[in-house]
Amino acid sequence: LEDGRIDLTSLAETMWKQGRRFWWLLLLLAGIGAAACSFLVKKTYQPVYTAFAAYAVSSDSVYAGNKNYEQKVAEQIGVVFPYILTSDVLREKVCEKMGTKTMPGSIDASVVQDTNLITIRARAASAGRAYELLQAVLACYPEILHPVTGVLKMELLDESGVPHQPDNIPDGRRAALEGAAGGSLLFILIVLFGAMAKKTVRNREDLQRLTQIHYLGSLPKTRAKKRSAAFLDARYAICARLEKELKKKNMHTLLVTSAVAGEGKTTVACNLALGLEKKGYSVLLLDADLRKPAVCRTIQLDSGTEGAYEVLTGQRTAEEVKIRCRDTQLCVIAGTKSLSSTQQILGTGKIAEIIKQLEKEADLVIVDTPPAGILSDAAMLASCVDGGVFVVRQDFADVRILTEGIRELSEAGMEFAGCILNQTEHK
Repeated sequence: LEDGRIDLTSLAETMWKQGRRFWWLLLLLAGIGAAACSFLVKKTYQPVYTAFAAYAVSSDSVYAGNKNYEQKVAEQIGVVFPYILTSDVLREKVCEKMGTKTMPGSIDASVVQDTNLITIRARAASAGRAYELLQAVLACYPEILHPVTGVLKMELLDESGVPHQPDNIPDGRRAALEGAAGGSLLFILIVLFGAMAKKTVRNREDLQRLTQIHYLGSLPKTRAKKRSAAFLDARYAICARLEKELKKKNMHTLLVTSAVAGEGKTTVACNLALGLEKKGYSVLLLDADLRKPAVCRTIQLDSGTEGAYEVLTGQRTAEEVKIRCRDTQLCVIAGTKSLSSTQQILGTGKIAEIIKQLEKEADLVIVDTPPAGILSDAAMLASCVDGGVFVVRQDFADVRILTEGIRELSEAGMEFAGCILNQTEHK
């Protein structure tokens, strides 16, 4: 939702992504709905039994047999029978005969149009009660009917007897299906409202409008161990644009960060290092994410036991812990320890000295840092480097956190070389 307009395509894409991400919630809600409806059907089920009797009604008059007369009798039956069945007089008679204060069920009658065929039905919560109610109605009916229609003959054609099964047998399977459908609908509504409430970067236009940072390009979603041709082409294009920015702004040290965890900033940092190394640059990659180091795991390199932490604490020199990436000229100073707090280490100014020293040993130093939108580490390192690259994963981080991270870095003196849209849907 933007400026009162809804981008239905983007909304549908976001719903689809969230639906795939939270597929387990769909199963959970559908299961709960099915179980709840099945339980309610069983809990609230009240059986209804119907006893009936079908009669042929005729007049006992001397005119019986006359076609016109019988027609009038049939018309009279069609009007009078249903009316009498719902009358208070009959209800009182039936209750008196059955010894109850209220009717133990309901009664009705249907007459075949223009005939003297009538069916009387009695419904109750038990089979025996339904049949007892029918018999009481049949016993009381003539007494009330006689003053209205005169003497009638009622010939029994069919009778149900005591009903064997209720009319409304509970359908547990249907209830479960309806409950599952209700749970699925609730899931769709949750995903819809979530997609409408979620404000993320969905395309290049969003990224440039929100960040006001030079756009370097986008990297398509791909498997970590199998880079597609589209990914490699995109990486080459990004490195070419970044190379121009580095020369234009005379940058030799570069910080790579993102707004939140999970946006792929470490993967991007590694690929930028590998891509620029292939272009002939001497590149050194420093894993300064002391909270969650992942550079060596990303490029499948054995980090050993000593790395950035030991250099920052003065236990080792950078030269002693430097690792060369196989089949390349790329050098890595790995992260080896996961720290919960980094303020004491990063706040000493030691890392600024180390980066200055590394700058003399390589054409470009790339520093991988923690996310800037939720942690202060990247902002603390902003003054130690020449520029930065901000990584934004497509349709992932909330724009408020994203813009807050960029603001923090800008206020710390960061000059951005550009931004990259990561893990885009390749079409």
